[in-house]
Amino acid sequence: MPSFSKSSRNKLNTCHEDLQLLFNEVIKHRDCTIIYGHRSVELQQELFAQGRTKPGKIVTHLDGVNRLSKHNYNPSLAVDVVPYFKEKPHIRWDDIDSFKEFGNFVLGVAKALKEKRFIENDIQWGGNWFSFPDMPHYQLKLNT
Repeated sequence: MPSFSKSSRNKLNTCHEDLQLLFNEVIKHRDCTIIYGHRSVELQQELFAQGRTKPGKIVTHLDGVNRLSKHNYNPSLAVDVVPYFKEKPHIRWDDIDSFKEFGNFVLGVAKALKEKRFIENDIQWGGNWFSFPDMPHYQLKLNT
């Protein structure tokens, strides 16, 4: 059975309890790794600069100051998670089909946990966003 590395566990522990519960269930069935949970303002600004004033492609439209990411809350209301493969490369950023399959699996687990009243909030997957698909991104749609 897959399990989180110490690094992934530490990142997941910075997230809202619903996200922790969800991905602790997901890891029982599918291997994955946590890329980001909570992000400091400094890290958010560093990521925001990517594709603008620093090399790389744009990964966020939120600077962490004027516009907060759900990663900037404490606990984090968002988590970035990717499928993990035993064979190298372990993370396959360009394998969109694997991201889609994994994202749909995660949403299915979230729906089952919500129906059992284990988690309170709905989960949104960034892979379903039309204007800026964010395949690793999962966030809470808070019930108010």
